[in-house]
Amino acid sequence: MKAARALPVILAALIFAGCGTQAPDQSAAHMQGTAQADSGFYLQQMQQSSDDSKTNWQLLAIRALLKEGKSQQASELFNQLPQKLNDTQRREQSLLAVEIKLAQKDIAGAQALLDKLTPADFDQNQQARYWQAQIDVNQGRHR
Repeated sequence: MKAARALPVILAALIFAGCGTQAPDQSAAHMQGTAQADSGFYLQQMQQSSDDSKTNWQLLAIRALLKEGKSQQASELFNQLPQKLNDTQRREQSLLAVEIKLAQKDIAGAQALLDKLTPADFDQNQQARYWQAQIDVNQGRHR
């Protein structure tokens, strides 16, 4: 009987405890998948976040800007990345550096960066981007 009376109080406490919590960080999940949202969404998320989450959103925004053909804005945002990155962020940064060079038609620069990368270090989605960059470099050299 006592447990039955305590249940509504416990439920209310759980509900109120959940009210003040932030939504879970979705940036890591986006980083592992293919960037689906537009740059505006990622830039907005970046403004509302901090630390690793902010950096993840920034990397996603750069990737989206490149897809949208906004290489100048992508390059500016890339240059604002923090020095301290975790391993996942560093791998993404290295791929984005190549993709920015390609967007700027700097084939030699892209090749030099690609030569420093090992495809096995990347996740499946990143490997696809790595090989696409290799194809783009080779096609750029033969034009």
